[in-house]
Amino acid sequence: MAHLKTSPGQPGSEAGRHASARQATGRPSDEVHRRYWDAEQRLAAARLDEVEPAWAISYGLGSRRFYAIATWPVPHPLILDATSLDELRELMREAEMTPAAYGHVRHIGGGLA
Repeated sequence: MAHLKTSPGQPGSEAGRHASARQATGRPSDEVHRRYWDAEQRLAAARLDEVEPAWAISYGLGSRRFYAIATWPVPHPLILDATSLDELRELMREAEMTPAAYGHVRHIGGGLA
């Protein structure tokens, strides 16, 4: 008697449920299309990163915030975050002009605890 493949831990039998014919032959069951979440924001952050050599700029998909990390030598990491690129640019200019940016400031913005 031939035995069908089973998937462990699935209901349907002691060893699991029977695998479908597509799964048994190694073909994917459904075509999956990749999604590019917040593509505009990610692209905008990448463009700003290219023109700001003193900063590493990124966009957080989970937080939906823009981040800038100072790349010049500082005693502690200087991380800025904002909901918009305009706000982030303002914080960057402010940090560059603030003597504290070269000392003990660790974070400016509202998203990080």
